[in-house]
Amino acid sequence: MVSKTKLFVRVLLLTLAASYSVYTLLEQNKNRLPLINGVIIPDAKALSKFSIIDHNDRPFSNQQLIGKWHLLTYGYTNCPDVCPTTLNALVHLKQKLKSEKKFDDLEILFYSIDHERDTTKRLAEYLPFFDDDFIGLTYQKESKGDGLIFEKNLGMISVLTQSKDQQEIEAYGKYRVSHGYMLYLINPDGALQAVFRPTKSVANVSFYTAEKLYQDYMLVRDYFG
Repeated sequence: MVSKTKLFVRVLLLTLAASYSVYTLLEQNKNRLPLINGVIIPDAKALSKFSIIDHNDRPFSNQQLIGKWHLLTYGYTNCPDVCPTTLNALVHLKQKLKSEKKFDDLEILFYSIDHERDTTKRLAEYLPFFDDDFIGLTYQKESKGDGLIFEKNLGMISVLTQSKDQQEIEAYGKYRVSHGYMLYLINPDGALQAVFRPTKSVANVSFYTAEKLYQDYMLVRDYFG
């Protein structure tokens, strides 16, 4: 027959074991990365040294990323669909953050991969159609190496395909531009913290919505405090 003391000890041990299991589970959930449409990088990836220019012909380097969060999209100003719809979604993201009074330290960057046609003047004319505070980025011919370093830092994908005949030249110009659709979230230390992926429609069309961007952005910011 088990004494009351031994029974009490067994109950106490079982209770402690159960409490420890619950505590462990809570800690695991606490440290588990939130699910977003993309990838969160727990140990943010430092960016190699680069030096490009913004749409006002001012130098833009790692230093300009320090102190604020930055969300970067890339493409080209002649893009007929994905780029303008993405920029429009980012406009509404900023508006929602402002209306909800959430995290006013986010800057939007647009990096052009069409460096021949997207001059700083062209970017300066293009971006105010969306938001006066958006920052356009590109590189000059003599600093192409730094531009490629910046693109490689973030894993940008782009292809320029020369037009084959007059018909293609009339439709696309001397070349066609294709590129990836990822958005890159850079933290105030100037390191890559997350990559957002677009939503896919039934017709396999990639697009972003302000609502989903807001949800994913808030998850990242809340997680990292």
